[in-house]
This record gives sequence, structure tokens and C-alpha cells, in this order.
Amino acid sequence: MFDRLKTLLSGEKPVDPATLMRDGKLVAAAIESTSGTPAALKPLLATPAAPAAAIIAGVSSADLRADLLPLLKQEGLTGRAAAWALGRLGAEADLLAAVAEGGLDQRDNAYWGLAVLAGAGKATPALAPALRARVEAEIAKAKGGGTGLGEHAVRALAVLGDAEAGRLAQAVVDGDRFCDRFELQRIKKATSDGSRDREALHTFTVPWPELFADHLYNEPAPKPAEKPAEKPAAKVPAPVPVSDAPPSYDLEAGEPAADEPGAPAGGGQPVDWKAFLASPEAATLQPQVKQMAGQLGQLLEQLAQRAVGAQLTDLSRDEFAALLMQVLPQALPQQHVQAALSPHAMNAYQALAKFLSRTKAATQGDGLLEGVKMVRKMMQDQVRRAGILDGPDYSDPDEKKPTGLVK
Repeated sequence: MFDRLKTLLSGEKPVDPATLMRDGKLVAAAIESTSGTPAALKPLLATPAAPAAAIIAGVSSADLRADLLPLLKQEGLTGRAAAWALGRLGAEADLLAAVAEGGLDQRDNAYWGLAVLAGAGKATPALAPALRARVEAEIAKAKGGGTGLGEHAVRALAVLGDAEAGRLAQAVVDGDRFCDRFELQRIKKATSDGSRDREALHTFTVPWPELFADHLYNEPAPKPAEKPAEKPAAKVPAPVPVSDAPPSYDLEAGEPAADEPGAPAGGGQPVDWKAFLASPEAATLQPQVKQMAGQLGQLLEQLAQRAVGAQLTDLSRDEFAALLMQVLPQALPQQHVQAALSPHAMNAYQALAKFLSRTKAATQGDGLLEGVKMVRKMMQDQVRRAGILDGPDYSDPDEKKPTGLVK
């Protein structure tokens, strides 16, 4: 109440939260043109426009640290925006306290904020030793059966340019079997000459609209005038059996017509993504893997409709395996294919398949789950044939190793 009175007495015009965000996304033009005084922004942090208000605070250096800190506990855009703002505000001590005391989402966001802070050149000499200690603490947490976030602490060190970043990246690989090995190997290579991690540095120092590009609201394009149908859509080739060297899929072909005999039959429905992300299966995933599951899962659903002519929930084991090994790599930029077929991605697909099987949404029973396991086995064979030592771990988390004593 007192903040609202102060705003009125100072003659500032109250900000309408509805102008800053639309459909849960950031309206860049409105954010850029909004005043950044603490009195105007503080009330917005308790509204759905909190992410926008946090970004404005970070851009305008409005000191709202105490109000931004609780938002670190929130998953998704709100937590990330608050972390970015705290990093821009130089809230080093607050962010370090958050990674030491908080739950998984809070720690994840706070490490992200520390990487922003390091990239902005606002770190004190105490940050590097504190982050080194956090890496060791995260490794210990992972060894104790918890979820370690060592790679996040290492990434902040790499942005900072700390000489120990490469060594600690390897320590996390050795101490946490669920870590992001691809990211840690990349960091180790990037810092091998003692320099800062240029890729990570670029990520955390780009202007906010670029950093949050996936969360920007875009006005829908006007619908084109309807044209008379000239000819039926081109027929998509039927799925082919999965092999080690799958033939190319024609992703430019149109969707099959509904009455074409080549379209797979089935009565599956679209995936309820909100229900999946709130499911017990998704809860077993690390935050970044859970986010990956939602993003790649929705892409797979679109590709199934386009390349197979069926709902994702209708696919058989072989069709789903073909979708992962043949269609998905052609639909993504080359630099993202490795991540889409990584062990973390396999865990994401497996959680989705289990959810669809448990809820009876999958019309082929355990077909989707069996398809993921088939692809997992193929990736294991590829790593083995390539002779890669300490390569990516594609072992199935469902196949627990025996824990009994050897007699």
C-alpha cells in the first residue's frame, strides 16, 4: 500500500501489468518503454507480470534485491528473470546464499544469476573461491544420492575465467554420473588455454531480448486469403524400419490427406503437456531435463503428425524409434542434434513414454517406451563401436544394478 501511495504522490503513472506480458510471454516494446523506479516495479513482482518487472529492474538498476530473491524458488521464466536481474544488480552475496540454502529450482536459478553477474564484470575476488567450494559441495551432494548441480557452478567459473574451471569440470564428470557430460566436456575444452569460456560468456552477456528470445510475445501473423485447392497434398513416405544408417526422410513433403490409405490408423489424442509436466514421471527429471522433455516432446508430436501422419500417442515401437533416429535429426540444426539424442534426452523421452503408457493415452501399450529403449540400445552400440572411452552413458535407469553382496 505504501509503495502505491508513494507512486501516486510522486506523480508517476502506475504500470498496467497487462501491457508487459501477453499469453505468459514478454512484450519487449512495453518493457523497454516502462519506467524502472522501485516504487513502480515492486507491486508488479506480485503479479503475473513479475518476469517483466524483474527484467526492468535489471535493466534500470532498480535495487529490489530483497523482493527478487523469493522469486528464485519459482521454476521457469519467473525464476530465470529474477536470477538475471539479481546478477545485473551485482547481488553476489545474496545469490551465493541462495545456492547454499535453497531447493533445486532456487539453486539452479541462483547459479544462473551468478553466471550473469560474472559476465557483467560485477564479481568480487571472493566469488571464484566460493564457486570452487560450491562445486565440491555439489559433487558431495550427488555422491550422497541427491541431485548435484556441479556443472552450473563450473559454468559460472568458466564465465569468470577461473583457472580451475577445466579441472573442476572433470571432477564433476568423475563424481556425478547424472551430470551434463557434454556441457562439461565443452567447458573443459573451452578453458584449456586458460581463457574464459567465450560461448558461455556470450550467452550470459547478450541483450535481454536475445537471452529471453524464446519467451517473447510475437503478434500473430495475419491469416492469408484462402485459395482454392489445386491438388491434394503430397503423400509422405511411410515410416521405414530403424537401422544403423537410416535412409533420409523427406521432411519437406506435405501432410497426407485424411482419406489416404498410407496414413497410419489410430484413435490417439494430442498429448496433455500440462498434465505431463505435473506428473510423477516428469518429477523424477532434473529441472533442465524436465524443460527439455517439454520442448523436444512437443517437437516430436508435430513431427509425428507431419512425417508419419499420426498422433504421437498412436505410434508403435518401430515408428517412434524411426521418429527419433531418422526424422528428428533432420528437423533440428546440426548443432542441436547431439543434445536431442543425448542420455539426458533419452531420459526425457522415457519419462514421457511412461506417462503416456500409465495414463492409457498411448494406443500401442508400451510401444513408445520400447521404442526409446531400442534407440538407447542403438546409441550404446554406436558408442561401443566407436571405442570412445568415458563416452556418454546411455544405460537404462530402469535396469538397476544388483546391490547384494558378492559371495
